[in-house]
Parts: sequence; structure tokens; C-alpha cells
Amino acid sequence: MLLLVAVAIGTGFSAAALLAPVSILAALIIAPLAGSAAAMLACFVIAWRTVESERTRHALDIQTDAMVAALRDVAQQGNAASPVPKVRVGGHRAA
Repeated sequence: MLLLVAVAIGTGFSAAALLAPVSILAALIIAPLAGSAAAMLACFVIAWRTVESERTRHALDIQTDAMVAALRDVAQQGNAASPVPKVRVGGHRAA
């Protein structure tokens, strides 16, 4: 929200500064309209970037799930192929 307010105020002041030498009345009328239009455009840009990042995040989630499944398969194959025998060490004391 703060970004949108900054865009609207900055664009409004810029439009007023550009139109002030021509006509003060035109500057006062156009400045709020230009600020609102710039804020609306910034909203669309932010929404577009958010949608694109969600698509990328979904693709990364699918890749992560596939990698986890592959690692679980490898771990199960390793457990089934060579079980490690239990070794009992009895009666040894450290000095």
C-alpha cells in the first residue's frame, strides 16, 4: 500500500510540475487524475508479478515433490538390500 501511495503522490506532483508553467488550473485538475492512473497501473503490475511468482512456486513444489519421492525410493532400496547387523560391544570400559 505504501508503494502505491508513493507512486500516486510522485506522479501527481510530477504532472503538476510539468503542467504548472502552462496552466495552474490544468495542473490542479490533471495531477490527481495522473496520480490515480499511475497507482492503478502499479496495482496491475504488482498483481501480474504476484501471479507469475505463484506459477513459478507451483512448478518448484512439483519438482520438490518428485525429488523427495525419488529419495524415498532410494532409501527404501538401500534398507531392503543391505541391512546393517547389530554389533554388541559388551564389558569394555574406557580408561
